[in-house]
Amino acid sequence: MISIHDLISIQSPKDVSSFINYLEERNKRHDTRNVPLYKALLKNEEHLIFDEIGANAYNVLKKRLTDQLIEFSGGQLLTHELFSENQVIKLIVLSRKLFAVNHVKTGYILLKRAEKKALSLDHFSLLNEIYHTMIEHSHKSDDVDQKVLFQKLQRNNQLFISEEKLSILYASMQKQFNSENFGVLPTSLHKLFEEGLRLFDIKSDMALSFKSLNQLCILSDLYGSQTKNYHSLDLFFEELIAPLQGSEKDTDKMLGYHIELLYGMSNIYFRKKNAEKSIFYLEQMDAQLRRLNGKHKKIWQSRYLNLLALNLNFSGNWDQAIAILEEGIQGSKLQEEEKALLNLTLCMIHFQQGNLKVVKNIISSFTKTDNWYLKHMGNEWLFNFKAMEVLLHFDLENDQLAESKILSFQRKYAKHFRKDKSNPMWPFLLLVKSVLFEPHKIQTEPFYYKVESSIPWRGESEDFFNICFYGWLKAKMTNSHVYWTTLELLNPSIEKRL
Repeated sequence: MISIHDLISIQSPKDVSSFINYLEERNKRHDTRNVPLYKALLKNEEHLIFDEIGANAYNVLKKRLTDQLIEFSGGQLLTHELFSENQVIKLIVLSRKLFAVNHVKTGYILLKRAEKKALSLDHFSLLNEIYHTMIEHSHKSDDVDQKVLFQKLQRNNQLFISEEKLSILYASMQKQFNSENFGVLPTSLHKLFEEGLRLFDIKSDMALSFKSLNQLCILSDLYGSQTKNYHSLDLFFEELIAPLQGSEKDTDKMLGYHIELLYGMSNIYFRKKNAEKSIFYLEQMDAQLRRLNGKHKKIWQSRYLNLLALNLNFSGNWDQAIAILEEGIQGSKLQEEEKALLNLTLCMIHFQQGNLKVVKNIISSFTKTDNWYLKHMGNEWLFNFKAMEVLLHFDLENDQLAESKILSFQRKYAKHFRKDKSNPMWPFLLLVKSVLFEPHKIQTEPFYYKVESSIPWRGESEDFFNICFYGWLKAKMTNSHVYWTTLELLNPSIEKRL
């Protein structure tokens, strides 16, 4: 069954307003309930409509609204997202009509225009349609060189097949990385990639594009995230990025992949605790966000600001980080996911500075369900949020509430951590629980040894956010400042500025 909530989740505020107008213009009767149901769904209050009209009428109304939403959203995407592809399709269709009535010259002029647009999009399937149409009618004109057309079609087919093979390769690699043996794969990402090129008979130059490098970056980030071991990532593809930039492959169509690749590289280097390289890629990302009149800026701006703030915070510039996040939150209309991303980082920075009242206010603004956050933000975000809640109530001496949060976390996510035994979040929360009602024990020698034996600590290679939680615990054990204790763990040479 199609989920109407999924369809609504991809709508922007502008789409919401446009869809309501769309419904109202098509409603021939004043008692049609599709607009009230849609508005109720936006507020998660659809049960009110259900109670009012009954199950049968509700299901019919919801089915009709779902169909209307599919028609509207599909039309919007065709108009805006696929505008360039539609232009090519229109030229192909029009040229075929012209060929049918023997207006050959004008037909070929339109197809050449379509070819130019399709080449700029690297759209191999559309190019196939163009070349097939050209060849089909090539006997009608002496000015058409069939040999050249055959070569173009053959070359395009090779590129098309290579792209399909690459999709199969990355899908197979993703499958291996999503398996239960994810953390103990017998070979490296680099080796998996090279083996895949040989297995699927893909030439290495065909595999070189912003799209393919971005896919490798995504897999690398996935591996680092799941294993909590960014430190040992082999970024073998990094040296291929610079030659692509500014080349003939740096097309408008590739811009989205280009931006995502730069963000991914910046995020990986941040998790590797290399702020200099992380900011280097953020600066490049900022330059690419300005291209095409900032077409991609809205999609990426929140993630860009969040990563910039994290780099600043863990470089000792927490005040600048707070200013950037607050400006980002207040300066534009944000989706719920964007608000959650920026607010949790802001929450963490204020917590490290001991601003517990501010932290409490921010946490109270997270009103969605755990399932919503798990679906839209991912398990890492949710687990970090849950841990932040526990630590806040520990510091506020709300012992029973903190214990309740830990017990709830244990009930809901025990199954996840049984599979992920290397994740220190579980033993960390158990340690916090053990001293909730006897906080004085946190500075005793037995507790120190308990920490050493409980948390699977990997020293220099430990994940960034795990270090943050350990930094809080160490600050409690040594009666020191949370922020500077954390920064010393990340970079022992950093200058302390209390």
